[in-house]
Amino acid sequence: MFGVVTPTKSNLSKTDIEKYRAYYCGLCHELKRKYGKDGTSMLSYDMVFLSLLLTDLYNTEITGGFERCIAKPLKEHKFIISRYSAYSADMQMLLSYYSELDKVKDKDDERDERKLKTLSTHLKDLESEYPRQARALKEGLTLLDQEEKNGEKDAVKMSYIFGSALSEVFNPIENDFFSPSLIALGSAIGRFSYLMDAFTDRKKDEKKGSYNPLIGVDGQIIESLLMNAATDASTAFESLALDDNLAILRNIIYSGIWKNYDKEKNDDR
Repeated sequence: MFGVVTPTKSNLSKTDIEKYRAYYCGLCHELKRKYGKDGTSMLSYDMVFLSLLLTDLYNTEITGGFERCIAKPLKEHKFIISRYSAYSADMQMLLSYYSELDKVKDKDDERDERKLKTLSTHLKDLESEYPRQARALKEGLTLLDQEEKNGEKDAVKMSYIFGSALSEVFNPIENDFFSPSLIALGSAIGRFSYLMDAFTDRKKDEKKGSYNPLIGVDGQIIESLLMNAATDASTAFESLALDDNLAILRNIIYSGIWKNYDKEKNDDR
């Protein structure tokens, strides 16, 4: 249910594409610094978005540099980091743990079990440092798993559970002035991500007999559900005081999150 929050690079300026890449590399840099190879393998676009968002919102000092890495060994590339790159790296590891836990529950795969065991070595420290975020994820995803086992058919209800689990990840400072908007944004993005994942997997899940609350749901209804979540995300997003990374963030909120939907619709034609 991750990987939806990506930019549409064809609609970005060259300068913004380079900035996005630098933040992407910055998150990778922080994952490597804090967690080694265990971390870099967990890198996702969702937490790049969070790093861009929080660094801009809180007018955080940025630093960085140039480096080579395994993915780009021949030429040095720019990376940008801030305190929220480190926060996003920590949230990435928390999310990755619960994502892998979900995979292990669904199937007996030694690779997933090995990855989960690796991630679990970091879990205690993360839960200690971020009890609020860890609790929201654990309780929300546990409830989601229970509802799946019960065969809950209400996709909206399921999406709200996932959104609630993700909401506190977007809220680094408890009871901050921006907390209500950040929680609303995280919840809406979570709802959208859950629904988009169910939408793109519905044919595969129906064939396999796997759980998916959107199996058999009319396409226009699905589009309406996605639009409602996207609208709530944009409303919360526009209430935030953003400037430095605004063009990139708006590109993702209004265009990038729809790329999987457009691809799936084109494949259906």
